[in-house]
Order: sequence, then structure tokens, then C-alpha cells
Amino acid sequence: MGEGISIMKLLYLLKKRWLRWNVRKASAGDAAAMNRLYLFEDPWGLNTTGEHFRFQETARIIRENIGDHFESILEIGCGEGLQTQYLAPLARYIVGLDPSSNAIKRARARGIANASFKVGELTSYAGLARGSFDLVMACEVLYYMPDFEEAFEKLNKLGSACVVTYHRGVFESLDNFFSSKKVISETIRGADCDWRVVYWRLREPEGRPSLDSHVRILS
Repeated sequence: MGEGISIMKLLYLLKKRWLRWNVRKASAGDAAAMNRLYLFEDPWGLNTTGEHFRFQETARIIRENIGDHFESILEIGCGEGLQTQYLAPLARYIVGLDPSSNAIKRARARGIANASFKVGELTSYAGLARGSFDLVMACEVLYYMPDFEEAFEKLNKLGSACVVTYHRGVFESLDNFFSSKKVISETIRGADCDWRVVYWRLREPEGRPSLDSHVRILS
């Protein structure tokens, strides 16, 4: 019995170390590392009460401040489609992109009627016409991108409105980046973590009041 527990603990520690190694590789731009991470289901631990609270609150902030229904949403870094389930009711159709084919397979298996999932990333859609989507989401992905400014410009090209979220661990770097941008920021406060939700609109839909776009980074 004791030997069995020791082997299980060893396997757990090896898996944890392997996941961390791939996270570092993925953060450095290794697309293959992102796909390796998804050899395991839910490698980021997103299917938890705390993360589902973030998904719910992000959807609420969108409904209350940007709009309650969109023709189209593009979700950058959709992973296994966990957050897509909360975004799908807000749109006629939603496109989820992720660099991992393993993640995309699991997202498709959720059977979200108005969602399509494709292997790709932000650069995959760089050639589309300006404002191709009513709303572009980049939740918990911007800090993996080597050039924040370039990513910001690509989001602006694709979406009439954009939403970015990031966790407390990167508040300093991304708050500093957004401090020079005309955006609005709110903070989701969870039991174990806080998240920033930053949003802005570039083109106003008819009949909807303008967003009061200004720098408002909340502590």
C-alpha cells in the first residue's frame, strides 16, 4: 500500500514538472509545447468553481457594458471550450481559436450549437478585413504573446469591440501596458484569485450609447 502511494506521488510530481516545463516553452512561443500540454485534459485547471466564477463574471461585464447580443464573437485561446459555453449565448455565432489540436477536439466535443472551433491563433486571422467580428475575446492569453503592442493592434483590427482578461500575477506588467490606452478596466475578485477585465470599443453600433473610454485601472 505504502509503495503504491509512493509511486502515485512520484508520477504526480513528474507530471507537474513536465507541465511546468511545457508552460515555459509555450510562453517562449513554442506552439508544439501548447499542444503537448493538452495531452492531458484541462492542463490549466480551468474546470473549477473559481474559474467558472470568472467566466460568469466576464460574461456579465460584457452584457452590462458592451452589449447583450452580437452577430459574431472571436475567442482567441479558447482551449477546450469551457469559457465558450458562457460566451455562446451572447452571439449568433462564435469562432474559437486555439493553437492546440487536442484542445480543439475537446472543444468540438462539447457540441455548442452556434460555435465553430479551429486550430489557430491571433496571427491566423491577421489578413481579415477590419472589424470582421463584433467582439474579440483574448482571455488569459495576452501575457503569452512576446509583443503586447503588436497583439493590441491585431485585436483592434479584428474587432469592433475587444475584451482582454489577465490574472493578478501579471497585473503589474499588463496594467502598465494598458495605462497608456483608452480602455476601461474592472476587477473580478474571486476567493483564491483576482482578474482584470479590460475592454474597449473601436466602432459604435447604431442605437447604442458610446462607451466612456478612458484609462481606469482599478486596484
